[in-house]
Amino acid sequence: MKPQNEFEKNVVSASANLPSLTDRQLQWGLDNSIQYVARYNKQKYTCTKCGHQWQSDTKKNYVKCPHCGTRLLVHEGLKKVYNETAYFTVMTACEGYQVMRSVVVRCTMKVGSPAVYDWAEVMQRWIAADGTYVNFARLRQTFNTMYFDLWLFRTALILRQWNAIYDRVYSGTVCPYMSIIPELRRRGLKRSLYRHFSFNLIVGLLRNSKIETLLKMNQKSLLHKFLIGCCNIDDYWPSIKICFRNHYLVKDANIWCDYIDMLKNLGKDIRNAKYVCPLDLKKAHDKAVQKTIKKEVEEEIDSPDFQLKELRYKESKRKFLGLAFSDGLIHIKLIESVKDMILEGKVMHHCVGHYYTREDSLVFSATIDGKRIETVEVSISQMKVVQCSGVCNKITQYHNRIIQLVENNLSLIQSRVSA
Repeated sequence: MKPQNEFEKNVVSASANLPSLTDRQLQWGLDNSIQYVARYNKQKYTCTKCGHQWQSDTKKNYVKCPHCGTRLLVHEGLKKVYNETAYFTVMTACEGYQVMRSVVVRCTMKVGSPAVYDWAEVMQRWIAADGTYVNFARLRQTFNTMYFDLWLFRTALILRQWNAIYDRVYSGTVCPYMSIIPELRRRGLKRSLYRHFSFNLIVGLLRNSKIETLLKMNQKSLLHKFLIGCCNIDDYWPSIKICFRNHYLVKDANIWCDYIDMLKNLGKDIRNAKYVCPLDLKKAHDKAVQKTIKKEVEEEIDSPDFQLKELRYKESKRKFLGLAFSDGLIHIKLIESVKDMILEGKVMHHCVGHYYTREDSLVFSATIDGKRIETVEVSISQMKVVQCSGVCNKITQYHNRIIQLVENNLSLIQSRVSA
């Protein structure tokens, strides 16, 4: 592709001065990107990297080769050939641009022989100091294959049009032998963080001062969440600044952002450290979930036809109201109102909230110490349990015990039918 603008022309010109990968960088990539195997057969280990063999009567998941010192994944059997493909990335500063260089390594490991390698630099991301970038890449095999990164090694590594595929290519392990442009160093990018380098991090640091702040404040969980683009950092920034002022480290960004969203929905002050910086985030999150569910239920029962639904439900289940039984640990009670049915569905994250329309069903809530465990549906006509599940329709460790408890009390239910 010919350069289309001044920026692309400058990059193409600078690419002529890009230094070759060093032997040290390449050797590091071969040592750290490939998962080497130790074949275990007849109490003998064989290293597929250097070919060394040694005796051992102890089989492990991983072993260290006594000859080359490589950590090896143990594979038991008679297989003789192992093939591995992996990526690693080299960071190079060139003519004021930060270049992320993706190298793919194809390794053939034959038992009893040293590993054989075929490698090529297949992609380069040329990033300017303002975060703009272009891609250099080799051609890919795209016909009659489901793989998007079958690189044609012998094609030229040249400027290519933007393609979303380039963002999906795994950057692999980042080599610690690198050079970094001054703009990135000023924004807090350190060599010691090389294992966490990514294209999104580099571009984010150069384009967004908030990303720089998160990095310097060591908010790694929040940094990762916003870099993958699953939500907008500006929506949470007022609350994040409160965390900074109170030296509060967000350890789980997913739960924390969900918690902040619920605080907004509940009308709470998201600039108040009392709410934004809870000592026990999970407990505060669970409490906010309950309040949010209660609010949603209240909004639902404010509908004009709700009272009619409630009257119809209680009339259809009139014989069974007050029905409950227990084995000492598990308490099972009939859900006696539409409001409670809707609440059960929202708390347990399943569809039981709409079961109040089922004439042939009795729906029970199984609890331990007041905490919902599973929801049980019993067919009145068949007099048997037709459904029993926990949160998100999953089965709990008490599942069989709950079903047995209900079945032991079917006669109690039957007596209400006959009354």
